[in-house]
Amino acid sequence: MKVTKWRMGILTTFGALILSSGCSTETSSYSPEQMINNALEEEENPNYYGESLMEIYDNGEMIEKMRMKEWRSKDGKIRIETTDESEKDKVIVVNDGQTITTYDKKEKQATIIDDKEIIEFNQPSPKEQANAILEMIQETHEITSEGDEKIAGRNTFHLVAKPKEKSSLLGKQELWIDKENWMVLKMYSTSGNQTSKAIYTKIDVGATIPEKKFALHLAEDVEIKNLNELNKMKTVTLQQAREGLDTPFLYFPEENGMEISTIEQDDLTGLVERTEININYNKEDVPFLTLSVFESPKEEDETYTLPEEESVTVRNHEGSFIDMEGFRNLVWQEEGLTYSILIIDPSIPLEKLLQATEKMQIVK
Repeated sequence: MKVTKWRMGILTTFGALILSSGCSTETSSYSPEQMINNALEEEENPNYYGESLMEIYDNGEMIEKMRMKEWRSKDGKIRIETTDESEKDKVIVVNDGQTITTYDKKEKQATIIDDKEIIEFNQPSPKEQANAILEMIQETHEITSEGDEKIAGRNTFHLVAKPKEKSSLLGKQELWIDKENWMVLKMYSTSGNQTSKAIYTKIDVGATIPEKKFALHLAEDVEIKNLNELNKMKTVTLQQAREGLDTPFLYFPEENGMEISTIEQDDLTGLVERTEININYNKEDVPFLTLSVFESPKEEDETYTLPEEESVTVRNHEGSFIDMEGFRNLVWQEEGLTYSILIIDPSIPLEKLLQATEKMQIVK
């Protein structure tokens, strides 16, 4: 079963490209476990300037190529400039410590985030990003050392991590870790039929970065939007959700101990423009599942096959089910709407859930 690009958003947290972590310590000879532990133990992030190349492959065919320049200060300020292969499309992201500004040069559009909690969530440090993936593969992968290699002129350890289970969200991972400062200078990441490659072609650790690099001056003709105002989620009733979606839709009635805890309407704008209804259900006062409904895209995006994805029939419609490391999700399209059920209760078997979908009712 294949899924469209919007579905991949659900899994981006697990498959993000991680390019750096840690700071300095002396090295000699380490086991794979010691290398990872050393990287995880380092607390400081140094100033650095880097240039990197990112490529994404689907079934062995390259579908996207990006070049990136980045400036990072140890106090958390960031500037990242990304261009496509033609270098015509350029996006600049600047975190000055107070706001995050994303500027699309081609579209002459900029979005600003000034909510501190959102900034912290969306801008994890390189160490935090790397730690997340290193901690995950410690438990789910068999890790071996494949010798040394020079990346961007620096000596690195080469680690290969292969998943212990076929249903692992993260497939095979390869990391090249700087021997001196434990930064991940190169990484190959596989998930399903998609492989991402990221490599630093230049790295200057300890670089002196002028403060003006973390300032972004926009021209008067640039359209500026505050992201806090773009995505507005509100709590609604079932009838209000029907009015917001502007079409009848299916939902699970409250029965057999299942109760609606909240109904949220999320009016998305920007890259994805749609109204999404999220109905959260409890059973015996414990989170049970979340039903999301939104208008199906008019045009199909590129498709990706995810690991351990199973084709299923839902209400006489083609659908798909994923069960990977506790992430359980059922998706199908019906009457111009996409339905996504995130299963929270691990005890719900797929067969029982499919039976429950047959008893869904329409909010008219």
